[in-house]
Amino acid sequence: MSIVITFEGPEYYLYTLRSWLKEIEDIIKQMTCIEKIEIIEKRSQTVKIYLNNKLIFEGLPDAEWALAEIIIHELRQQGHQCKEQET
Repeated sequence: MSIVITFEGPEYYLYTLRSWLKEIEDIIKQMTCIEKIEIIEKRSQTVKIYLNNKLIFEGLPDAEWALAEIIIHELRQQGHQCKEQET
């Protein structure tokens, strides 16, 4: 299973989000059983985060852990959860 995360924003924020995602990618994969994460970046004036084309957050999260929580929460809402965690 793979997902697409799209980051929109000014170049500096795109760099920050990209760096944070590298730090938390393994945690996201472990907790949701996602095998592949594709990243798309678009320059814009405001920061927005999309998961599979659905807007999930506007603005810059507080830190990489907050980004992980946002993504994992939304993935679980969409039904992406490891079989052993479904209880």
